[in-house]
Amino acid sequence: MSLDQPPQTDPSGGAPGEQPPIPSPPTARRRRKAGAALAAGVLVAAGAAAAVLLTGTDGGGRAVRLSTPPSLDGGAYRLDADTRQLAQQGVSVQRKMPKGSTSVLGRYRRADDAASGLSLSGAYGSIGDPAKVRDAMFSGFEGGASAASVARHRQRFTPLGASGPDIECEVVKMNGLVYAPACTWAEPSDAAMVLGVNTRSTTADSVDMRAFAKVTAGIYRDARKLS
Repeated sequence: MSLDQPPQTDPSGGAPGEQPPIPSPPTARRRRKAGAALAAGVLVAAGAAAAVLLTGTDGGGRAVRLSTPPSLDGGAYRLDADTRQLAQQGVSVQRKMPKGSTSVLGRYRRADDAASGLSLSGAYGSIGDPAKVRDAMFSGFEGGASAASVARHRQRFTPLGASGPDIECEVVKMNGLVYAPACTWAEPSDAAMVLGVNTRSTTADSVDMRAFAKVTAGIYRDARKLS
């Protein structure tokens, strides 16, 4: 999957509700760490994508390919590095893809805050069992051994209603400081994880999973193209 980042980790740091509901403006140190979390998020997403690709079998779904559009969410996020550029930086899902699968990875920055952004990692082609693929993408956060750990467990959303996919999300703690939503979709033809990093999300409760599920649903529509 093209977002060569391990499943954007949803660290289990910090107990929800311990801090005020409205976080204070980010300090320079917090912004630097948020920027580092965004970079780490790409790696985490790549790891999640790798798990998906390793489970690849003949999905038998429609011919769909994933792309990294120049902007997402109505221009709120702008492409900073695509699959090829990240590979040149040493970030990729895996060196050799399973037959019939193509990985996609992208890093985006917020137009109004360069320290915030999101990573998109996924794969298309022969994906296999969507439920197993989804579980595999989230599994990287559960051990707590990476830069991210689970802070709030998975919930399912249907932002596009019956005509759209199920979007599952959880909140992870990145770099011991920033809390980020990690949302996925998984279908026989393609699967992806979207990890969002916001410099102001300094508590688990400050993350609105439902809102980010809606953003992910928009990315689902923008990034998927019929081959």
